[in-house]
Amino acid sequence: MEKNEYLCNMNKAEEQQFAILSSRVSSAEREKHEAQKKARLLEQQNSVLESEKADMQRQLNEKIGEVAETVKQMAQFMMGKGPVTLSDSLRDAIVAGVKEEFEAKLREEREAHSKEMQSLKDQFALMLAAKDNEIAALKAKNGEDQGEGHGTVNSNQPIPEGMTPEDRNKQLEQQNSNLAVAAYGQISESEKYNHGCQPPVNADDLDLNGEDVPDERVAAIAKELKVRKEMNGVKKPRRQQPLEESILADEKKQIILKPEGMPEDAYEVGRDYTTRFYYVRGYIRCQVIARLKFRDPRGNYYHVNLPEKYKNCMGRTEATESLIAYILSQHFEFGVTIADIELQLKRMGLNFSHATIMNWIKIGADLLEPLDEPLQHEIINSGEDYCDESTVKTCDKRLPNKDEKEDEVEDELHYFRRWMYCHHAGPLKLTQFVFFGRGRRTQEAIREYFKDVMDRLYLHSDGAKMYKCYNIAGLIIRISCLVHMRRPFFKLKDVSKDAMEIVKLADKIFHLDKTIKEAFKGDADRITQERVLQIGPVLHTIKNILDMLESALDQKKEPELFKAVKYALDEYPCLLNALQDGTLDFSNNRCERQIRRLAKYRNNSFFTGSPEASKRLARLLSHFANCKDHHLDSFTYLCDVFRRINKTAKDELVNLLEHKWQPMPAMALA
Repeated sequence: MEKNEYLCNMNKAEEQQFAILSSRVSSAEREKHEAQKKARLLEQQNSVLESEKADMQRQLNEKIGEVAETVKQMAQFMMGKGPVTLSDSLRDAIVAGVKEEFEAKLREEREAHSKEMQSLKDQFALMLAAKDNEIAALKAKNGEDQGEGHGTVNSNQPIPEGMTPEDRNKQLEQQNSNLAVAAYGQISESEKYNHGCQPPVNADDLDLNGEDVPDERVAAIAKELKVRKEMNGVKKPRRQQPLEESILADEKKQIILKPEGMPEDAYEVGRDYTTRFYYVRGYIRCQVIARLKFRDPRGNYYHVNLPEKYKNCMGRTEATESLIAYILSQHFEFGVTIADIELQLKRMGLNFSHATIMNWIKIGADLLEPLDEPLQHEIINSGEDYCDESTVKTCDKRLPNKDEKEDEVEDELHYFRRWMYCHHAGPLKLTQFVFFGRGRRTQEAIREYFKDVMDRLYLHSDGAKMYKCYNIAGLIIRISCLVHMRRPFFKLKDVSKDAMEIVKLADKIFHLDKTIKEAFKGDADRITQERVLQIGPVLHTIKNILDMLESALDQKKEPELFKAVKYALDEYPCLLNALQDGTLDFSNNRCERQIRRLAKYRNNSFFTGSPEASKRLARLLSHFANCKDHHLDSFTYLCDVFRRINKTAKDELVNLLEHKWQPMPAMALA
């Protein structure tokens, strides 16, 4: 009985659910019919509105035509050219009224123009005053002028409206503080090695010796190029190589290879020569391999393929890995110019051209390309990345629709100011310079580099806009640089007590952090605790001062200090992320120190020949920086990597990076 009741109850529940679903379906059907009905009504209303619109457009066109005709008749009437004319007295009165109104508007326009001109003159006077003060300060420093004080208002210079002389003095002092620092090339850490403002030289008017090219010489070169013959298949003249010629003249110094299995009646018909140049212990060694070719009376030919041990890992070139590694080390580690390297090689018996040596550098850089991706993965998986960027001059063309700025290109010098990024992994002491795309300074370059990040990564950077995409907490946590926050206040410390106070607090943070790390060396948890207890209150004090200054400062009267406060407030939340781990730094100085390598190279070079050349430069700078950080002999490292890189599997390439590299026995020279 109970079972039947249970089944009855189940049937009733199902019937109720069915009824509910049926009601929902019926309501949906009703809503659908109502929607269709409304749609039909809207279509009818739309057709009515379309017809009304057409009628109104027709009426409007008619009215416009009538108004145009009326205006035409009025004009003819006023000018006395129509069927009905206006008397001269009335015409003169109307013209006088129109003329008076026109002259009133003209006076208003002239007054507005004069005000605008006065405003521009005032702005120019301010800029001129700043420059005069800068010149006066530099002259005073050199002992040439002891006249008017630095950063004071000149009685002959107008003061902007609404600004007192005291406010104007404060504004000039802050501007001159920045200008005085900029005059000595101290704008950023990467520009410490500025050699002064040298006048630009038009590279198109100079030859390789740096001399002016006469016009008649230019015409002769153009004529020679125009009538140049096709050289395909023609043996080109070669420079004399004393080392190679001495070995070719003495067969005993050559390596002679003969074919095996020849009949006794075979005779020699020629030789194939293969030349190799080595760098060994301070001098150049030449090796010539002569492969003999034979033929028998029956017309069969016999020759020798070049054995594996005589093949060059650098490809089809006479320079071996040791010579190319020597050239790279001389240029990128010791700063020897290519011209001086040419002279060194010439004195050691090699007389190669500038283009040949540059091609050897290109071969070495291209051979190291497979290490780019493993180096990137090691850096982004290290847990910390110190990132910054600096400029490099690159020959390129203006890109369409890429928002090129005028200050990024020197049209007369045919090069652009491009950007190269520097990534430094603190825990692994690995550095990678990256020239992304065509060197644009965009957020795309940063996102592309970090696209494969899978674990938490602390990104140390300044407050550039491209890094701010990582301000929100996620896998990549950005830590702002206290040095960059302190720098604008340091420039203003002599003219603002508030700036001096913030500089002192920032210095106190660096002193406390150094003391804590020395006291609890190796104990990251304890360092984190002490940082929160000792440095946290100092950071809170800085935040309170910045908030007070933001509300109290007048942007027009103290523009430089106001700008510094805004930058510091924007960066403050990311600066607090440095308190999360005791191994983190409050500055980005590790990357700044690495980027000096690029700054030195830029100041000693003119430009790179193409974006591809800039990428090779970035690759070579990376490996030489890593060799220095890991105390490796760059020559030995490059020789070993050049020999092994083409024979190493892709997943084993990471073992060729500087922090994991283990040398193998050098290849014995035959």
